[in-house]
Amino acid sequence: MNAFKENITSADFWLRLVYTLLFALAWQVVEVLLAAILVLQIVLRLFTGEPNAQLAGFGNSLSQYAWQMGRYVSGAAEEKPWPFMEWPAEDGEWQPKPPEGPVTVDPVSDSAVVPPVTPVPPAAPVTPSTPATPAVSETGAVEPPVVPDVVDPIVDVEADADLPVPPEHVADTSEPEPPILQPSDMDDPGAAPGDGSRLKP
Repeated sequence: MNAFKENITSADFWLRLVYTLLFALAWQVVEVLLAAILVLQIVLRLFTGEPNAQLAGFGNSLSQYAWQMGRYVSGAAEEKPWPFMEWPAEDGEWQPKPPEGPVTVDPVSDSAVVPPVTPVPPAAPVTPSTPATPAVSETGAVEPPVVPDVVDPIVDVEADADLPVPPEHVADTSEPEPPILQPSDMDDPGAAPGDGSRLKP
């Protein structure tokens, strides 16, 4: 409460308030002037094809003046704009305020840039389970164990389409060859050797 009493009775507070109100009114005048420059530049571009350099320079200085007033009335700066300082230059450009003191950059650790990758555990090997013991119901009857259904493997037909197809076994439709006869099958058991009668008629 003491700070409030000190500020309300302070001449600096009231002087700053008067300047703030005056620059707020000047802001409105600058807005109207910038709108007039905008309309004039559009008309001049229609007839000449390029903006007027003098109007562009005046608009540049007005916009910088508005920037200075905005900083003062918002409390971002304590320096009062024109007429308490020089009028902004027509060819001036806004420059960011250089940092005060040495510039330090915090090093970025590798873990901040790339999050650590957690390894994926290997898949557990599939072992055949032992057959389940039959369950006994409350009535004492033995229930057969539940056996999971065997699932057929999924065959990708499109992937297998590129593989060569083995030829199917074609049934042999030709006539069978005659049996081969041995000389013992052609001998006549009652024939005498050397008389040529050993051959069957």
